[in-house]
Amino acid sequence: MKSSPIYSIQMLNTISRPFPTRYKSHHDASRSLKRRYTMNISAEEYLEQILNQPAKSRRAIYIHVPFCTKVCSFCPFHRPDQLRRREYHRHLIAEMRRIRGFEYMKAPISAVNFGGGTPTALSPEQLELILEELHSSFNISPDAEISVETSATELTDDMLSALRRQGVNRLSVGVQTFDDDGRALLGRRGGGDFAYSRIERALEYGFVNVSADIIYNYPGQTEARLLDDIRRIGSLGLAGISFYSLMLHERTPLYYRLGRPEREELENIDRQYVFFNLLLDQLEPYGYEPFELTKLIRNKLDKYEYMEVRHNHGSCIALGQGAGGNIDNYLYSNTPDYDQVSETCPISASGRIVSDEYRIIDSFIWELQKGSVDLGGYSKRLGLDLCSILQAELERFVDYGLIEYDDDKITLTRDGLFWGSNIIDALVSRL
Repeated sequence: MKSSPIYSIQMLNTISRPFPTRYKSHHDASRSLKRRYTMNISAEEYLEQILNQPAKSRRAIYIHVPFCTKVCSFCPFHRPDQLRRREYHRHLIAEMRRIRGFEYMKAPISAVNFGGGTPTALSPEQLELILEELHSSFNISPDAEISVETSATELTDDMLSALRRQGVNRLSVGVQTFDDDGRALLGRRGGGDFAYSRIERALEYGFVNVSADIIYNYPGQTEARLLDDIRRIGSLGLAGISFYSLMLHERTPLYYRLGRPEREELENIDRQYVFFNLLLDQLEPYGYEPFELTKLIRNKLDKYEYMEVRHNHGSCIALGQGAGGNIDNYLYSNTPDYDQVSETCPISASGRIVSDEYRIIDSFIWELQKGSVDLGGYSKRLGLDLCSILQAELERFVDYGLIEYDDDKITLTRDGLFWGSNIIDALVSRL
């Protein structure tokens, strides 16, 4: 991927704009695809056949914990009031026991991801009980990636000890920023120095694969503040970082706190471009390189196995209220008080069966997120001439310097990474 020069907000007037606005996700295109490739097949018949046979694909488990000790000011996600946090481990354990008897559930699990919410909003004792049941109910591979999302301030010694005892080997830490003013604005608990010290403590406990989430382009952030975050990340030697330009959602505390000029400033593409390039350029000397549009990794320590399984024709068993996953081509979510498909099929009925083409395109999107894709290979799998279908868009992206296109292979440039979600949306919309 081509590099770009370092810019300063003060010296940058404008950048080339292949799109009027910059998308920060490509989920709208994905939702449209699901509708287009939905199959008119009985979920009960499909699932009963799949569940009573050995699994043929790689598999992951996603466990959703819909609680936070403190809700961030920018967070739009609903957390159900009807669930009791102190009893939630019992809910998850019952779910595991309800589905574990199927033949499909006996195959090895390659990755487990605890997400939310904040899984460490549960107590160490609760998480230990959940993890113990996980190992008891499923065949967790000895080399499986077992990942837990957490805030830095919840990484107490008791929590770290419990997670290590139960085989957790990856932590994804929601730092957002180490800057005290920034943390207060975003609703993070504790100061930056304390957050830094808890990540240091996790490393001391032997967690090698530790990744941090960083938000850039938040109100009041300066280049100096971002550079300080970068310096701290580099000094910790983390396995990876996920970095996101702040997405401001309506009806959140931060939205109401900001005036119209401040909201509009967050959509300033020049400002986003500067911060994006600062992150990539300044973290490169520490050994970080792009893994996907919003993720940098160091020395390939973070393999992001959960996402690899989920988006490369694998299956993802969803556990917990709010969890989403797929059992082969059945895509489903555990909505509040969801109905089961049937008495003999205790899987959420809130789902749809998609065609094989959707799964192939989902893999195509994932490869694009990682920076390159072989159009020739996907043309064969889809039975389409993608080079012809996408020709006009590809020529435009080459002209703007967003991609390199050679021998049917697309590779995103540095600017292509910046505009990556727009590129994905444009290409997928053509399909």
